[in-house]
Amino acid sequence: MNPRDIDPALDAEVKAPSLQPFLALHIDFPDPVFAFTGKGLIKFGGEEWLGIAGVASIDAIKEGTGGSAAGVSATLLRIPSEFRDDIADQAVRGCLYELFVGAFDTDFQTVKGVKRIWKGTLQSYRIIDAGETITVTAGGESRAIDQRRPAVKRFTDEYQQRRFAGDKFFEYVPALAEIPILWAKAKQDAL
Repeated sequence: MNPRDIDPALDAEVKAPSLQPFLALHIDFPDPVFAFTGKGLIKFGGEEWLGIAGVASIDAIKEGTGGSAAGVSATLLRIPSEFRDDIADQAVRGCLYELFVGAFDTDFQTVKGVKRIWKGTLQSYRIIDAGETITVTAGGESRAIDQRRPAVKRFTDEYQQRRFAGDKFFEYVPALAEIPILWAKAKQDAL
């Protein structure tokens, strides 16, 4: 994390004699998850975040020097079991997944500053049922991982019709391969 990218308010809180930090997690499900390590409700980024005192762990966030992609996972504890089916139905691979770090004022409710420390996509989730509560582990990958995956796209009319039925963009591409091209020269010969 580059110190120049830190919000000045967060930077001031980090340099203060006492610090009240928190971590926050956003997963963009159809019914989005906005959770932070604390109790109650807080507001930042135009959203209302729910405190879940049961964050078990967040993996160390790694930066690759050679363009390598890094993944991260967060484990949330003591989620009421009534949300089990809702979480399982909504978990969509590839949705936005973000982690934030922030600092509270001394009242532990007023957010002084926030910084997004990781952004990627949700790739996996695991739900462990413990009776009255569940434990959810959500794993994400950086978008940089996609640089190493081959693109399985074919620039043909058939591929385009599967994706966008009725689109005629690639309809004449095979015919273009047979059209002669006249390059500019001093004297043009008739074909």
